[in-house]
Parts: sequence; structure tokens; C-alpha cells
Amino acid sequence: MPHSPIKSAARVLAVMELFAELRAPLRQNVIVARLGYPQSSTTELLRSLVELGYLNYHRASRTYFPTTRVAALGEWINHFTLGSGELLALMQRLQTATGETVALVSQNDLFIQYLRVLEPDHPLKFPPPEGTMRLLTQSSAGLVLLSRMADASVARLIRHIDVRGRGEIPRTNLPALLAQLQTVRQQGYAFLAGIPVPQAATISMPLPDRPHGIPMAIGVGGATARITQDRAPLVAIMRDALNDYRAATANLAPD
Repeated sequence: MPHSPIKSAARVLAVMELFAELRAPLRQNVIVARLGYPQSSTTELLRSLVELGYLNYHRASRTYFPTTRVAALGEWINHFTLGSGELLALMQRLQTATGETVALVSQNDLFIQYLRVLEPDHPLKFPPPEGTMRLLTQSSAGLVLLSRMADASVARLIRHIDVRGRGEIPRTNLPALLAQLQTVRQQGYAFLAGIPVPQAATISMPLPDRPHGIPMAIGVGGATARITQDRAPLVAIMRDALNDYRAATANLAPD
């Protein structure tokens, strides 16, 4: 696949994500077994992270655990991206009002990335893991973010997306996409069913630009039949909540 990540960088992050998943001290053999890395290179990787101060090694138990230096790396990001709680309050309001999965999404180059996901209590749901990335053309949030661009800018991005998605998704029908984006602009939201999850549908709307300029959208999703049937009331709920959010944040000082 084009643009594969550098192996050493990917392995460091996979180790950290494994700790985030298991939330416990881990022996090297557990890390090797879970990630499928060679024993020798894993030894060197873990030793390097200990020497750099990002992992703690406990000799008596032979376990590794992230240090506070790891936490310090990202301490500032939530405030930078999410503000002082206004976005999370918006998400909680939508989750309570709709009873569906609510996702906060940002644009990350050719992709959307799920920054925060709130799940409902019922079992019929299809929440993406936080941090998941999908090509812009493969989600309603991506369509919303594309709709905020000029058609010429969209066309340039699509050329890159078609190269990146070769072998995974069909080549983009650009005229059809531009017509779809015009509809999104007119109605103020994007509705998408069956992509990328066959059983799920989503409705997404754009968020006002943050002072630091990261394009973001918010989406409500769930089972296709439910979201399709409740589309009109869900759109109304989202519009009301976003109008209140815009009013509440209009005069906030830049971060």
C-alpha cells in the first residue's frame, strides 16, 4: 500500500497503544505475543524507551509501564483541540437527546479522524474506536468537511485520495461527488448509509472553525434503519444544539 508508515515509528506507537488498551504493567513476552514483533527488535525497542524515560522497567517483576513523561506529551492537546469543555458538553447533549453514538471528527490531511466518541447504552451500535482514521470520501463527516472547500480544492484532494485508496475503494466519480457536496452545502448536513459500515448510517454537520483552524465536524450515527427513519428529528436536534453551541462560543477568546 502506498505511503506505509516507517516501521520503527509504527512499532513505538503500537506499544503505547497496547498499554492504553490493557492499562497494566506488561512483560516483554506479552508485548511480543500481542503485537507479533520479533523478540530481538522488541528487546531493543523497549530498552530504548526506558533509556529515553518513556517506559519504566521493574526488574523484580520484569514488567514495563509508561512513565508520566508519556502523559505529559499530550497533556495540552485536549484543551488545544476541544477548548474548555464546550465541545464535550455539546456531544453529551446530543448523546442524551438522540440516544445514538456521537462522534467528534477532525480533518487530518486526506482523512477524517475520530477525536472523541460517546456511545449509547443499547447494544445495536457501531462506534469507531477513538483515533480511527478514514478517507474523507468514506464518511458523512468527510463529506461535510469537503463541502466547505472550493470545487477546485476538492478535485485536487480527490486525486490524492484515489491514489491512496487504490485497491481498497473504487475510484471517485468526481462529478457525482461535487453534485453530492452541493446538496450538503444546501441542506447544511451530510447523510450517509452503509459506508464504511454496511449496517450503519450517520448524519454529520460542520462545527465553527476553532481559532487554530482545524476543520471539525460532529456526527450522530447508529443502525441504518433507525437513523434513516429518525433523520428529520435528528437533524432538528443537531441544528438546535449547534446553534446554541455557536452562540455560547461566539465571543470566546482564542485559545
